[in-house]
Amino acid sequence: MEREKASALPSPASKAAKAYFANLCSLLGHVINLELPKPEFQVYIPRPASISSFNDSTLESVLDLLRFNEDDLEGYEHRYGRKLLTFTSEAAATNVAKQFPVDVVVGKKTHRFHTAPPVTFSGVRVRVMGLPRPFSNDNLRLLGQSLALSPTHLIHSEVLRSRRGKATDKGLLIFSVCPFSLLVSKTATIAGCDIQFQFQSRDAHCHLCEHSGHSSEHCYQSYEQGLPTIYFDKDGVPSFSPPTDKAVDREKEKEKDDTPKAQNSNSSSPKDSPGPASTPAATRAPPKGRGKTK
Repeated sequence: MEREKASALPSPASKAAKAYFANLCSLLGHVINLELPKPEFQVYIPRPASISSFNDSTLESVLDLLRFNEDDLEGYEHRYGRKLLTFTSEAAATNVAKQFPVDVVVGKKTHRFHTAPPVTFSGVRVRVMGLPRPFSNDNLRLLGQSLALSPTHLIHSEVLRSRRGKATDKGLLIFSVCPFSLLVSKTATIAGCDIQFQFQSRDAHCHLCEHSGHSSEHCYQSYEQGLPTIYFDKDGVPSFSPPTDKAVDREKEKEKDDTPKAQNSNSSSPKDSPGPASTPAATRAPPKGRGKTK
């Protein structure tokens, strides 16, 4: 009986099992109703560049330097090496935020901790590898907006840094809707460099498009519009914006013709120069008759 029951279940690596798990997560999302706290009730503490890791013991050292009622602290979350503190009231969160920056001694070094606006990490997280140097945050944001079906789908973009605060060849992109382009290929050649993309949620599986890396909540099939249009100008340069109108090109050509050089060349042409053919009719001699004179 146990063998028959075990054989009735699908393989954990099969699409049916992943689809079932995705449906189960969707069911739990409707059963477990969570009321997310307001941003005014939270304090976001990033990891300083001078420290390699921001663990719980370091957070306790930071909290020991702050003056607040511990009953007002509801809890905290660990988000990519950062800490997000949630308080029971806006006044308590404001009181704690005013006490920053604080200096904390970890080991033999002193590190300064600041507060920053909280970053939303819910969505399709994509790790970017192989970024050429220099590759700024603005370039990474432009890359993420170009990969997305709509620029508004990009929630967060960040070039990851080392413990010394120097930019690395890795980055993080977070989308509200899974980019269709990354389902086609995980590698893009930009400026002669191969940039790799990797979904952070490897176990996530979407039962709508049958792809991994995202759930059905963030599936691209929920996006009603199609792919963005890519235009090419007369020189073959691609762009998301349509090329300039032909009327604008005609106006530019007209401006070239109205330049003094063009006017001088037109005025000196033999076609416009006065000659015998252009003599007025009043000054011409009367035509001679062909008949005999009497």
